[in-house]
Amino acid sequence: MNFKHTGHITIIVLIFGCLIFVGNAYAIQDSVSVGSFPRDIDFDPFLNNLYVPNYESGTISVIDATNMIIKNTISINENNSNPTRLAVDKNQHLVYVTDKISGTLSIIDGIDGKVINTIKIGESLWDIVINEKSNKLYISDLVENKIIVIDKNNFKIIKSIFVNSSPWSIAINQNTNKVYVASGTSEAINVIDGETDSLIYEINPGVKPWGLSINEKSKVLYVSSWDSNQIIVIDIQTDQIIYEIPIISGAWQMTTNQNNGITIISNEHSNELYLLDENSRKIQTISVLDSPQSMIASPTSNIIYVTNPLSNSVSSVVYDYEYHGLSPIIEEIITDNDSINDELILEVIQGISNVPQREDFDTDMISGLLKNLGITGEFDGNGIARILLDDYNEKKELQPKTAIVPSWTTDLAMMFSDDLGSQPTREINCDDDAFFPINDIDNINPFDVWVSILPICALS
Repeated sequence: MNFKHTGHITIIVLIFGCLIFVGNAYAIQDSVSVGSFPRDIDFDPFLNNLYVPNYESGTISVIDATNMIIKNTISINENNSNPTRLAVDKNQHLVYVTDKISGTLSIIDGIDGKVINTIKIGESLWDIVINEKSNKLYISDLVENKIIVIDKNNFKIIKSIFVNSSPWSIAINQNTNKVYVASGTSEAINVIDGETDSLIYEINPGVKPWGLSINEKSKVLYVSSWDSNQIIVIDIQTDQIIYEIPIISGAWQMTTNQNNGITIISNEHSNELYLLDENSRKIQTISVLDSPQSMIASPTSNIIYVTNPLSNSVSSVVYDYEYHGLSPIIEEIITDNDSINDELILEVIQGISNVPQREDFDTDMISGLLKNLGITGEFDGNGIARILLDDYNEKKELQPKTAIVPSWTTDLAMMFSDDLGSQPTREINCDDDAFFPINDIDNINPFDVWVSILPICALS
């Protein structure tokens, strides 16, 4: 067991589609040697066991997740195997292992470490996930280009679903029961109905997808492509790309902690882990010592467990992570404003920053805003506007005659429209009290709405 400090974490912030470096943090790394070429990792939190398939050794390493020591080494088929990927059933404490060379699926009892069964189900098995809603296994076959659906109760094949070539990664939205399949040699993500196990449509991410991960709370799908220099983020309610994250090429595998909403992305070229917080749109980049591949996040603490195939080891990375509810630019605006209605303005802008960013946003803007704020009762959009304008009027004596419209106002407007019409005004008259009623939102320029309802002069 090796115990190392790994230096600092570089923090990046995503503000309205842009990435900005804003500071440093700290991480500690602990590692343990396993078999040859560990390809995957999963965690049984109740047994406190990490399970790692060693592709070239034909074994499964069982690791104590707290102390990072080997508890057991399980041989599959007397080492005449190539365990590739695995999935842990945390309720039954079973471990399902695929084999890329033999096309077999092995089932291991996680409690006593015994191999229960090994069955031939395909030609070149790769990824495997558990559908908790339907009690099924979904397994990709790289040679036959299909997804094999297995009944977890009897390990019988229910159905084979043919998809685009090279199905590298599978992700399941446990809330909607949709199964997403990344086809690594085509620009396609196949979407399968988890109830009927039938193909329903395709998504084109604009890259050759290798890795997939779903943030069920934020309702977004992350797509990585090994030879691409970006992560694609897709709104799974509309299946539209909402933004892209520029990175160094070499990112592949991803995992999302559904408890805290953090998605971890490994980059084996740059020796980095990216931690993406979708709520605040903040990214932290952790520098690690080995080329990281598969990961699993602890559901209860700030720990990531990572496989390092080139050094035949597994690392635990304990990280220090700061959470921000608002983008720093918005926090600065609020901090600089000494208004008596600071808390209200903060709440309004917080709600605006949480409204989904997509071109087809067609519901009432303020209703969506109030829903995000959690406001109930008789409090309409015009009420918000009038309170903000009252705040403006109280400070009118101290205001300049004119004020420059800040760039973040345009950013807010762009959240609701890609077309701002004519070039927006860069300077406004602070003596003009006119504003647009919120119920006219469909007939006016969204930029003018923000200039009207936000006290630009008071914030200047």
